[in-house]
Amino acid sequence: MNYRPSLQQKFNESDYSDYTLHFQAVSNSNGSVLFIDHSQDQKLTIGINVDDTEFKYRVKAQFPAIVADLIDLAVAIYTSDRLAPQSLTKKQRRFYVILPLRHPELFSAEPFRTKLDDLLKWTTDSEWVFDFQKRIAPERLVEQHQSLQIVPQGCEVTLWSGGLDALAGLYTRLLMYPEKQFVLFGTGSNNSVFTRQKKVAKKIQSLFPCRCDDFFRVPILFDDSSEQQKNKLSRARGVVFTLLGSACAYLMGEKVLYLYENGIGAINLPYRESAVGLDHSRSVHPLTLLMVSDLVSELLGEEFQVKNPFLFWTKAEMCKALAKNGRDDLPPLTMSCDSPHRQKPVQCGYCSSCLLRRQSLAASGIKDRTRYVVLHGERPVKHPSLCFLNMQAQVHTLDSLLGVSDEPWKTLTKKFPVLDDIVDRTAMAENLLPADMRSRLIQLYQNYLSEWNEVESQIADGLLNKGNYQKASSRYVVSSQQG
Repeated sequence: MNYRPSLQQKFNESDYSDYTLHFQAVSNSNGSVLFIDHSQDQKLTIGINVDDTEFKYRVKAQFPAIVADLIDLAVAIYTSDRLAPQSLTKKQRRFYVILPLRHPELFSAEPFRTKLDDLLKWTTDSEWVFDFQKRIAPERLVEQHQSLQIVPQGCEVTLWSGGLDALAGLYTRLLMYPEKQFVLFGTGSNNSVFTRQKKVAKKIQSLFPCRCDDFFRVPILFDDSSEQQKNKLSRARGVVFTLLGSACAYLMGEKVLYLYENGIGAINLPYRESAVGLDHSRSVHPLTLLMVSDLVSELLGEEFQVKNPFLFWTKAEMCKALAKNGRDDLPPLTMSCDSPHRQKPVQCGYCSSCLLRRQSLAASGIKDRTRYVVLHGERPVKHPSLCFLNMQAQVHTLDSLLGVSDEPWKTLTKKFPVLDDIVDRTAMAENLLPADMRSRLIQLYQNYLSEWNEVESQIADGLLNKGNYQKASSRYVVSSQQG
């Protein structure tokens, strides 16, 4: 694709960082995408494939073409977001995605296009323009054959990340519904992630024989991936995971996809005043799940839902079933760290995800046998207390909002108006009256505050010395009140 100098100059002067991705038909092998960075006037052809062959084991006899297209869309979103660098302080990205599909007319129709645009704008803070074209390539292998049905009907299909929430959620659900069977779905392009997902799944399978034997994975594979620049701020992964999981659930004959995530992490309120947009991930935010549900329902022509049954639970509450049964051997199998280290200990212990993990295990009474860099490895180069101080500031802010007012919801939403939006838009999907949902969210944050205050000094271990801990606490009380 050749661009005239005047057009290239137009891209350079744009308020956006512009990228074009021209996909060949998404395949099991020999697929590719032409990636064009207009701001740098650079072009690169990259090999990209998807392995969906495990879907030969499914409930539906035929593999619907619309589901194959949904998988292709997920691959295109993941690839685009991964290849194009993103910064919270520089130009917004704008994508021009050319993607061949079996039913381009369905993906090009309104209101699907609007739903897709809204979802990707909300989750990635980028602009997306799609050109869906007619696919003329042969079907992928899994589309050509009827199912080899080994999956029993009526299963709960859930996303499986191999993280602590996934583990604690599955363990809790297995105990709550002793007659139910579960299907686990994972994805990604990282072999180490898959190895961990499989290891944790096998351990759970050994504890609950014949309850969750089916573990499906749809990896997205890049040629020479180690040589490619990767977007470190990727925010599309959660959406892609959920779209592929929705395809899995539908193929298993289910109209609901589940995921297990504590409410504090799912809503992911900003820690500080300066936090903007995607400084916090929206991967499993209640509004994201609602948007994906609407998008998939629109595409399939029937109601489909993505549900998080732990929206009103803290992470510590999710871990209580593990604590009750003395399963402190299970959490160390999982990964929570935002930036895993290459050498052991792998988990840092001081990022926000590690801190929430440490807080939840301490508050639930589980001995944390995980090894962390900040506690068991060499002292990290950068100062490790930043995330702790930010989380501590948020706790003090929440405490001041919920502890001194006769109208806690009013004061809470004045500071965090997104909570009102969550109730207004998702109460019906949660089968709750708005007033009941508001009460449950208030209780969620009150429980979190109580748990944090109970174990805060333990979480500070390895991050602050005793004198600094006291000074930091008082300083952040003052700053949160002023904020």
